[in-house]
Amino acid sequence: MKELFTETSQYRNWYYSKEQLQEIREKNHTSAVKRVKQKVLEEFELQKQNSAKSTPTRGEQPERVNSPRINPSEIEYLKMEDELALCNYYQTQIGPLANQFPEEIRKNKFTDKVKASAITYVKRFYLRNTIMDYHPRDIIITCLFLAAKTEFSFVAIEDFIKLFPRVTKEVIFDLELTVARSLRYEFAVHHPYLGAYGLFLDMQTVLKDAKKIQVVYEKSKEFIHRSLFTDTMFLYQPSQIALATARMAAKEINLDLNSYLRAKFNSEPDRLDNLYKTLDEIERTIKEYEPTPVNKAKEIDARLHKCKNPEKNPNSAISRKRKLEREGLENADNHKKKRNQDEYQKSLEDVFK
Repeated sequence: MKELFTETSQYRNWYYSKEQLQEIREKNHTSAVKRVKQKVLEEFELQKQNSAKSTPTRGEQPERVNSPRINPSEIEYLKMEDELALCNYYQTQIGPLANQFPEEIRKNKFTDKVKASAITYVKRFYLRNTIMDYHPRDIIITCLFLAAKTEFSFVAIEDFIKLFPRVTKEVIFDLELTVARSLRYEFAVHHPYLGAYGLFLDMQTVLKDAKKIQVVYEKSKEFIHRSLFTDTMFLYQPSQIALATARMAAKEINLDLNSYLRAKFNSEPDRLDNLYKTLDEIERTIKEYEPTPVNKAKEIDARLHKCKNPEKNPNSAISRKRKLEREGLENADNHKKKRNQDEYQKSLEDVFK
């Protein structure tokens, strides 16, 4: 009989081996750097052209243009590890961000499940995108808003943006659509939290120390929260993560969880041996996790500023050129429609002369 998790979209589309996950990230990063390099070079050339065109003749006022950015050959592009580190830093800011909201929203809307979904969306988004296109500061805000919707804890956009004076609802909605497309509209996230609660109930049927089981449950949730910032969500099933964190918590208070596991796998000792290996891997990953220090995040952010995709900046030369091209096409289309209407009216007049 198949496990229920194997029937989910999370298993089909967001569950990888370590090698697959590394390959996805490497391909995405290589492609992103190549594309952004082309846009940076195009921006540099356009700004040089605009600067030359804006040279005034005698008696004219000079046109204001952006000064050409740093020479493309001098730009140091971010490594894949840099992107992961900065993304990790901003993922850890989702909790503090949610805590800045009024108490009613903070307690009733931004539950552990909502915050976990927001973190998951951010991690999934950057498997297919780059911080050189979309800054994680903007993406974590958008993902928190989106997660509140998908986890049925809706927060009105007017209430949400009160915390961000410089963010408009149009910006949130535009980015929300971008995130949704990158997620392929797969919003369901299966968290270890539900599995942890199931274990909490089931352990009480085998183990008799209710107080210790309660402590294990509370501590396991802390380890689950820590696991969200690692790759465990891409590599292991939620039930495995829940069991690994429960075992970690049990070790801290000297509760023997092996008797519980032996009771559950009494007729399948080989399966239990394999499970122990998986639990050890998860435990090692969680224990070895180190959050990105704020000083390192600032250093990467400073380098990011020099290699951002100018196409995403509405004030860049590329964006202005694209806007003029669109306006030109729209004008040509309007002229064509007007000409067709005039010809149609003339044909009617000829018929009814």
